[in-house]
Amino acid sequence: MERSVFDLKSGETGTIKKFKDRSMACTLLTIGMIPEAQIVMMARSPFGGAVRLKMGDTFIAIRDNEAKNIIIE
Repeated sequence: MERSVFDLKSGETGTIKKFKDRSMACTLLTIGMIPEAQIVMMARSPFGGAVRLKMGDTFIAIRDNEAKNIIIE
């Protein structure tokens, strides 16, 4: 079963494996989310809509639907 970034719990780490949606992949690659990068779930917005992630020393906020398209190992 594939897991996405959206499935991570706060503080949990995953490694980006691939993207489900090709059109969204371009946007995610542009902001530095590349396969094999480690990503840490930092927080979720209290009423849904966005997640806060950490990649290396960089913090990134993305929408829930984008997080669901990032498949992790």
